[in-house]
Amino acid sequence: GSAAMQTLQSYLAGRWVAAKGRSETLVNPATEEVVAEAPQEGVDVDAALAFARDKGGPALRAMSFAARGEMLKSLAASLHAHRDALLDLAMLNGGNTRSDAKFDVDGAIGTLQAYAELGQSLGDARYLVDGDPVVIGRGGRVAAQHLRVPRQGVALHLNAFNFPAWGLAEKAAVALLAGVPV
Repeated sequence: GSAAMQTLQSYLAGRWVAAKGRSETLVNPATEEVVAEAPQEGVDVDAALAFARDKGGPALRAMSFAARGEMLKSLAASLHAHRDALLDLAMLNGGNTRSDAKFDVDGAIGTLQAYAELGQSLGDARYLVDGDPVVIGRGGRVAAQHLRVPRQGVALHLNAFNFPAWGLAEKAAVALLAGVPV
């Protein structure tokens, strides 16, 4: 059957936004059936990056590794709950077989779950201690300690077309667990 065409929106700066202007027509590569329109202009990327830096980053850095892990676990559960719809989307938009779609979507879910478990194992810390303290100066009254802390800024990822769910999950999970918005 023919799928209803839709105009895609983006979730940016904490809300759904519809771009404006010239649109790109998206087709099912297996059938060349038009499945969606993707507007190409009018999205405020600067505002989205500012939102990620000003709201997302501080919120993530305030969370412990365990809390970030819980967030990833919740995301994995959400993907699993919508698995059949995601498989259908992969077949429609990517021309995938159901088997290929399962490989991609299940890979994304498994990756998120693995990083969720890593977050849980790191516990309530918000940074990692790197090595032992090093005494500096005479008399041993001053010591230095390396810490691994989240980077400031935003992780901007470009994803390959062949594994859209799994590739995104691999990149996003690492950044989010490290306290960096995506």
